Amino acid sequence: MSEEKSSAAKKQLDLTEDEIQEFREVFDLMDRDKGGTLSTDEVKQLMDLLGMKVRQEELEQLISEIDVDGSGEVDFDEFLQVMARPQELPYTREDVTRAFRMFADPKDPNGMITPEVLEKALIKFGGNKLPESEIIRLMHNLSFTDDGYIDYKSKVDLYLSK
Repeated sequence: MSEEKSSAAKKQLDLTEDEIQEFREVFDLMDRDKGGTLSTDEVKQLMDLLGMKVRQEELEQLISEIDVDGSGEVDFDEFLQVMARPQELPYTREDVTRAFRMFADPKDPNGMITPEVLEKALIKFGGNKLPESEIIRLMHNLSFTDDGYIDYKSKVDLYLSK
């Protein structure tokens, strides 16, 4: 997609520049081969991580619906189109916030969690969905506040607000 078309598409999504940047971070985290697109396997891994169970046929159908350019992969603009849509997930914003709170140290600022605590929780409870090496790679690519925390509240608000 040309830069001009890409910019116009982003304006139609009703997303702020900060939201687009956050989605870019997620996209880049999931783009394991750094090819600039998400393969079927990378999309499947993201959906598994989000608790969205999907069969291979459903996954291929989903990708064909959002793969506007017919490449067989999802580029960032196509990813934004999907992320901006209302999502039907098996959990609510409150569920996810409660889960973060359960792991965060009560002494930490509200809405924040340390990377070490989150990494341990993901390894302990998410290890069946992602290998430990992938969890560690994801953790190293997250953005932190100046105080070294992960602002989970703003991320939950962003990803579960649409």
